[in-house]
Amino acid sequence: MKRKILFLSLLSLLQFLLVHFVLIQQFANSGDEQAFLFQARLFSRGQLYVTDPIFDRANPLNKYVRSDALDDLEGRRFSKYDPGWAALLSLGSRLGAEGLVAPLLGALTVFLLLSYVNRRIGGEYVGTTWWLVTLCSFFSFSVANYGSHTATMAVLLGAFVLYDDTLDESHSQRSRLRLFTVGLVLGYCSLIRYLDWMPLMAWFAFDLLRQRKIKGLILVLLGFGLLASVHLFYNKLLTGGALLPPAVDDARGNLQARLGVHWGGFGITALRLLRVLYTFPPVILLLLCLRRPCHSAKLKVYVTLFALNVCVYFFYAWSVAGPGPRYLFPYFPFLILAVVEVVRLSRDRDQRIGKIGWGLVMASLVVCSIVYGAGQTREIYKRLDLERAVAAIPEKKRIILLQTGTYEMKIADLIRNPPDLWSADTLYLDYDDGVGIPTLLKRFPDHSVYVYRYPGSLKPWSG
Repeated sequence: MKRKILFLSLLSLLQFLLVHFVLIQQFANSGDEQAFLFQARLFSRGQLYVTDPIFDRANPLNKYVRSDALDDLEGRRFSKYDPGWAALLSLGSRLGAEGLVAPLLGALTVFLLLSYVNRRIGGEYVGTTWWLVTLCSFFSFSVANYGSHTATMAVLLGAFVLYDDTLDESHSQRSRLRLFTVGLVLGYCSLIRYLDWMPLMAWFAFDLLRQRKIKGLILVLLGFGLLASVHLFYNKLLTGGALLPPAVDDARGNLQARLGVHWGGFGITALRLLRVLYTFPPVILLLLCLRRPCHSAKLKVYVTLFALNVCVYFFYAWSVAGPGPRYLFPYFPFLILAVVEVVRLSRDRDQRIGKIGWGLVMASLVVCSIVYGAGQTREIYKRLDLERAVAAIPEKKRIILLQTGTYEMKIADLIRNPPDLWSADTLYLDYDDGVGIPTLLKRFPDHSVYVYRYPGSLKPWSG
């Protein structure tokens, strides 16, 4: 069984690599993903930020180089996101293989998931679990991009498996060490994304208090605090204030950076759940528990953890975060575990209903995955319009003035310049109103200048 799990995990790795290199074509599908790459490349060079007078929002030329997901503060440029994912991605940057990091973490997630199923649900359901993952194109596309959700998912599942091991640990000293490690892992999760550690931490705290393991809870909290405190040092180095995170000035006027309660949260949450049903139809099998109650403690844990994640993001309802239910993706392994547990229970109680239900939802999963995968591939192809146009330019040194974005991408998402702005062979600038552009272009006398408009229009700048 161990060999089977390893083999299936390697097959998943191959699948994720094919999606990344063939379907996604290594494209950073948002300004956020590009910001992670920028941050990783800085980390790989031993830098937290890059300095230049133009990286100051008071500089009149800053509007031409300003990027949506990068923060320009008093002559310093850095990513507005937490450092955890970029630190992992920087390992790939050092080797020139950034596209391998997320697929490897995705394969690790599959390995942990299948190993847990083998131990806790049954070896005969390892194949069932793998097919649920493999046939879900939303899972593959989400794993294969440059976003931080894959790393969060791997870290969260790792913490869950570690904690689960402590339940069987008879040696108290080893159990305490593992609980402290669980806290460290969750602390690192907070360095990747601010909110996603909360549901799992809440469940750990509840379970330890229920068992009256106060010392165990203290160990988890100590481990968490040790790594989560890195936020304070990171903030201090970047913004000058330990409690002042990157991009806080931009966040003050940005509704999408706020947590809060409002009526729109119900509609947005409902939309996210509908997207869960669309991207992962087997979730409908959970309704079998309405026909006959499912007396399974494990099932309650899996459903509760996913539901807690939904509740957390109810308070962050300014965006649906597409494509698909992206905010809920880090807890997808628990949704998959819930479906597998329901399949086990239904087959034990009623073989006919279990087989019919399984066949229907798997057919729905294949159809929805084809539609989702085709839609994502087509969308990425359209967004690669700028790269295709630039690749056709014969000159090696060129400046692209962006009059428009690409397909559903703003100009600010396409300002993708390297940290060494003045030595870049290809430079992207926001054309804006054009006032001041000649002053900036004097810094690049050897570069040809083109103006881009979507779709596919790239013409020499007339000056």
